Amino acid sequence: MEILKTSALSIGYENKTVVSNINVSLNEGDIIALIGPNGAGKSTLFKTFSTHIKPLGGKIELFGKDLMSYSPKERAKMLGIVLTERPDDMFLKVFDVVAAGRYPYTGMFGKLSENDEKEIKVSLELVGVNHLIDRVFNTLSDGEKQKVMIAKAIAQNTPIIMLDEPTAFLDYPSKIELFSLLKKLAKEQKKAILFSSHDLELLLRYTDNLWIIAKNKPFAAGQSAELLKNGVIKEYFGLKDIDNQYLLNQNI
Repeated sequence: MEILKTSALSIGYENKTVVSNINVSLNEGDIIALIGPNGAGKSTLFKTFSTHIKPLGGKIELFGKDLMSYSPKERAKMLGIVLTERPDDMFLKVFDVVAAGRYPYTGMFGKLSENDEKEIKVSLELVGVNHLIDRVFNTLSDGEKQKVMIAKAIAQNTPIIMLDEPTAFLDYPSKIELFSLLKKLAKEQKKAILFSSHDLELLLRYTDNLWIIAKNKPFAAGQSAELLKNGVIKEYFGLKDIDNQYLLNQNI
């Protein structure tokens, strides 16, 4: 089932186009990695999907309707996004941060039900940080904060989860755990997952499809193996003189 689709989408800021003519779709059970050099527009695309910034042109459809036609609460039931920003409230506990993912399902007064509390605890356990539930968020390490934000997105229980650089600040074992979790969510719960990362070796191991974004180049999308074989990955990263086997063993 097609969940999200873009048609001739252009993204950027104040009429300065970063990337244009993006024509892609996200389907139920997809796990897709967005890759590209720093500053190429990955975060801009995530912010466009989250409606933090408006498209400069083209369309984004969510379940066949214009993304902008949904109310914020309606979008929050369908699209969970983890951006690089973090809560800066000095007194928020981990439970409170993850509980924010349940707000689309709470009533007028934002009271959590037993089911909400269960979803929060299950999400923390899935990510492996349930022992931090009573800690103040700002006292955590960067890696712990990252895991808590991912738990918040899982608790939101949306058909789409988007994560901007979710492996940042994570050690290697934690990165493997995260990729395994994302693959499990896609396979068993039919989530459509889009995430950005620089860990190309792990991406090629855990994802079948890539979206590639680079300055002054058309947006590229396709199967990971095919894009590597055709030299698209090397070209977009400016690695033309490096063979594929070397590339497979590097993080870029």
